[in-house]
Amino acid sequence: MKLKMISWNVRGLNDPQKRLVVRNLLRKWKCDIVCLQETKLAGLDRQLVCSIWGCPYMDWVALDANQIAGGVLIMWDRRIIEKLEVLVGLFSVFVQWKGVADGFIWACSGVYGPNDNRLRGALWDEVVFISFGMFLDLPLERGRYTWSSGTDQPFMSRIDRALVSHEWEHHFPDMIQRILPRTVSDHFPILLEAGGMARGKSPFRFENMWLKTDGFVDRVESWWNRHSFSGTPSYVFAKKLKALKDDIIQWNCQEFGNVGRRKKELLGVLEVLDAKEGVLGLTKTEKEERNEARSQVEHLLSLEEISWRQKSRMLCIKEGDNNTKFFHKMANSHRGLNHLSFLEVDGMIYEDGAEVAAQVVQFYKTLYQESEEWRPFVEGLEFDQIEELERGWLEREVRER
Repeated sequence: MKLKMISWNVRGLNDPQKRLVVRNLLRKWKCDIVCLQETKLAGLDRQLVCSIWGCPYMDWVALDANQIAGGVLIMWDRRIIEKLEVLVGLFSVFVQWKGVADGFIWACSGVYGPNDNRLRGALWDEVVFISFGMFLDLPLERGRYTWSSGTDQPFMSRIDRALVSHEWEHHFPDMIQRILPRTVSDHFPILLEAGGMARGKSPFRFENMWLKTDGFVDRVESWWNRHSFSGTPSYVFAKKLKALKDDIIQWNCQEFGNVGRRKKELLGVLEVLDAKEGVLGLTKTEKEERNEARSQVEHLLSLEEISWRQKSRMLCIKEGDNNTKFFHKMANSHRGLNHLSFLEVDGMIYEDGAEVAAQVVQFYKTLYQESEEWRPFVEGLEFDQIEELERGWLEREVRER
């Protein structure tokens, strides 16, 4: 699932012209959820909120500013998420949502801390849920700081953060966090985007979980033996490997199938049977069907753990200890670190996936392209050779004494 969230300290929205600029930027960024801090607005109505974000399916909740300071506004697209619960505190706004497409229930809290040190204690009492270890601070792309003084010798700091829970990261993989260009504030907007990592064609990788399938090794042996090619040994070996890869891919698609999809279907069957048992009871056949579904789910969970362990490259941890969630997090972490969101070449920045790929290909073409017009050759040179007796001595069979 794709999701785009913006968190931005706008430093006041009382100026209609500033609201117009913010509205145009939000339209350009095409976000699903917007959290604005330090709005310095009180008594917001729908007309005023619509002057900030023009989404026709928008809903919102706000914390009024205290005189000319503070204020938090959270807006969202009702086509993506639906509101379940709202809690407005002294320094924060808490909203619980349910995903329209997937039914996933989660919450978001927009917080703006006071500058008065005497109020810091009350702030931490209100946001006590932000405890150490519960939330992740994702790597920040496009920069190291979220605020700059804008002077000739600027002071810079990362005082704006977007924290996510482990469960939320598990549900929304491929999450990236990056700063956007700042225009009307000395704070940079922060973009959280799920599903924002562009993926090209995936290379073939052998899955260790295939080895847990009965008869897989025998299948591989039969596939290997049925292919015949002529040529040099290295050519024959390469062609048989390619043919074997095609056989495995076809078998994986047609027979083995997607583990996650199969697990979801079986869990749905178990849910129906469990519900029926509580109302009408189950027949002997249905009980056997439920036991078989439970056995298959257990097997699929084992395969899933093996797959995620392989992707995480955490081979020092033992399989079978219910570490699937940990392996999943490590694999997502590796994917995030390897993600290339933009590329700078000769002072120009490329962000489009196709342009980034083209520049990478061009770089290696140039790197390995031969530019020399002349190179030395070995034709006509005489080299020392070993005698026939010496060659036989080198090729003799080695035996133990």
